[in-house]
Amino acid sequence: MDKFFEKLMESKWFVRLLALTLALLLYATAYIDNQSASPTFSNNTHSETIEDVPVELYYDEENFVVTGAPATVDVHISGNYSIVQSTKNLRDFIIYLDLTEAKIGSQRVKFEIRDISDKLQVRIEPSSVIVNVQEKVTKEFSVDVEFNKGLLEEGYTTEDPIVEPSTVKVTGGKDVIEQISYVKAIIESNETIDETFKNSARVTVLDKNLNKLDVSVEPDRVEVTIPVVSPKKTVPVVIKQEGSPKEGIYIKSIEPVLKEIVIFGKKSVIEAIDQVEIPVDISEVEENTELSVPVELDEEVQGATPETIVVKIQVDKDDTREFKGIPIRVEGLDEKYEIDFISPSNGQVTLTVTGPSEKIMSLTEEDLDIFIDVDGLDEGEHEVKLAVNVPDETKWELNVDTAKIQISEKT
Repeated sequence: MDKFFEKLMESKWFVRLLALTLALLLYATAYIDNQSASPTFSNNTHSETIEDVPVELYYDEENFVVTGAPATVDVHISGNYSIVQSTKNLRDFIIYLDLTEAKIGSQRVKFEIRDISDKLQVRIEPSSVIVNVQEKVTKEFSVDVEFNKGLLEEGYTTEDPIVEPSTVKVTGGKDVIEQISYVKAIIESNETIDETFKNSARVTVLDKNLNKLDVSVEPDRVEVTIPVVSPKKTVPVVIKQEGSPKEGIYIKSIEPVLKEIVIFGKKSVIEAIDQVEIPVDISEVEENTELSVPVELDEEVQGATPETIVVKIQVDKDDTREFKGIPIRVEGLDEKYEIDFISPSNGQVTLTVTGPSEKIMSLTEEDLDIFIDVDGLDEGEHEVKLAVNVPDETKWELNVDTAKIQISEKT
């Protein structure tokens, strides 16, 4: 066996074959290691998808409107690994639709790409799209307000909303502008509404089927005020006199110009109110006058219309009259007796009455009652205090306070 190997080693063909075999083994080992470390870094093709690449539109923006074009597309690229990765990371290429020569109407247009390496294979998805080119039109529309009326507190209502500005300019393709049925400011709120509120709302443009239309709006937001009216009730006004008039001043009448007012508030609150008292201080009133008095309400009542009322006050001032020869009436005299006046001898007195001028001027003797009460008095001479009955709001003064009388038995 050793001799066999010695002969092989001495053969130059065997040595050449062995060297070739070893060289092939070394090459194969180096190749496998290289592939294991960098499977796609070499000249192998690598693929990537770049998603949501923005699309640019090239067209006459002053005179035309384009609809139907997507905002983004996906781009599939293939090529050298390093070029693919660099392109994906930088995204410095542009996808666009060239509509500079497009005609009015619908048409299919291919997406194009620029500023990308020519060593890459590129596929755009979708590769084309149907767009609609229309004449650009701007039209002014009034803005309507929409909100959930189900959020109103029970019994509350709304007046016409106030929109600022009340109109907006809508720009779009002529065919789209012709489809506009509603231009609305939609108030989005989930809170219960029980008072006037303001809100900023985005303007939405809709067709007759309430589909949103692709148009531009200027301004795209408006300020909306919705006046909210609470439940109301009409109730009578009752004047509550406070204070006392000055000496010599009499309140002849005190009346509100308006007999009723309207109060506002929650339904349960105002239903329990039957009248509104208006306090009026008369302590400084000296002559006929009109006072503007605020309507005072409970805290739970939201308000009233009007908030103030006018109260007319009529006054009368002191006047004095003297009534002479007023006979003294006798009460309580037993039937068996008779009476004679010693003083005043004629049984008459003078009565001075002071009070409101109108009342004083209308007085007659029949309104004045001067008397003595002799119930229980026996025969003889007596001095009895005089009593006086006069109308309310008057003061009186007699020229004498007592009467001297003689009681005797009838003959």
